[in-house]
Amino acid sequence: MPENNNPDKVTSSDVAAWMLSVIQERGELTQNNAFYEINKQFGTGFTTITNSGSPSIKGGVLTAFKKLTDDNIVWERGEKKWRKREFYDGPGREQP
Repeated sequence: MPENNNPDKVTSSDVAAWMLSVIQERGELTQNNAFYEINKQFGTGFTTITNSGSPSIKGGVLTAFKKLTDDNIVWERGEKKWRKREFYDGPGREQP
């Protein structure tokens, strides 16, 4: 996807759709890669740095992403990444 030169027209849903497209293409998306690629392509309005200094995706994007992905994408806590659900995953979105 080319860089977006007009970030005022980009929505959280647009960013969430981009995240899903990356996961569909690559199989996974780490939080760090998402943070840096979102900043590059969509501007800094969709990311933040937490109080502990960690890069983070803003809640509006994550809410839109959750609506887009239902239960077929999981968040792997230990690796800090989203990935496609596998047969061995437990119930729920969050996996260890």
